[in-house]
Amino acid sequence: MPYNALKAGCERAVEEGFPGHALIVNPGIIVGPGENVGRLPWWLETIARGGRVLAPGSPDRAMQLIDARDIARFLLDRLAEGGSGRYLTTGVPGNTTMGELLRACVDATGADTELVWADERFLREHDIAPWTEVPLWVPDTPEASGAWTASSAKAPAAGLRCRPVSETVADTWRALHDGGYPRPKYLQGEVPVGLERDKHDAVLAAWDARGSQA
Repeated sequence: MPYNALKAGCERAVEEGFPGHALIVNPGIIVGPGENVGRLPWWLETIARGGRVLAPGSPDRAMQLIDARDIARFLLDRLAEGGSGRYLTTGVPGNTTMGELLRACVDATGADTELVWADERFLREHDIAPWTEVPLWVPDTPEASGAWTASSAKAPAAGLRCRPVSETVADTWRALHDGGYPRPKYLQGEVPVGLERDKHDAVLAAWDARGSQA
C-alpha cells in the first residue's frame, strides 16, 4: 500500500480511537536547518559555487513554504493548551516567490552568482524534471495550478506563526556552512534531488545558444 494511503488511514484510525482528543497536522513543503531531502540545501550549495545558475520559469512564481521550527512550535503550543483537531500547516499562499527565494540564497551565501531565468517549456524539452532535478520548481501549468495555493488559514487563527522565508534560508546556509548538518545524498524517496552539474551546464549552454540565434 502506498505511503499516502497508509498515512491517511492511520490518521483516521487515531481520530476514531481518540474522538475529540486527536491533534493532526498536515504540513506543506517543509524547509529549514536539518532538512535532509535537500531541496533548499541543493539550491544554496549550487548558488554558493558562484557563476551563472539556471533558474526555472518566472521569478514571480508564487510559492508557500514553512520552516520546520514553526511547525514544531505550533504543535507544542497546541499540546500545552490541550488542543485537538486537524490543521494544514504551511506558509500562507505567496509567502515567497521563486525569485525571492533564490535571491535570498544569493544574499545568504554572499556568492557572485547570476540567476539565468530559463523558459519552462525549454527546460522540459531538455528533459529537466521539475521538483526533483530542479527542487521546488512546479511548472505554471493548469494541472499544477493548485500546487502553491493551499489555504492554511485555520492554523494561523489557532496560533501558527511563520518566520520570513529569508530568515529560514539564512539559517539553513549557516547550518550547512558550519558543518553541523546531516549530509546524506539528497533523495526524495529513491529519486535523487538536484541537477547534475554537467547536465546543468549543457542546458545552460543550449539556452545561451538559443538567445544568440534569436
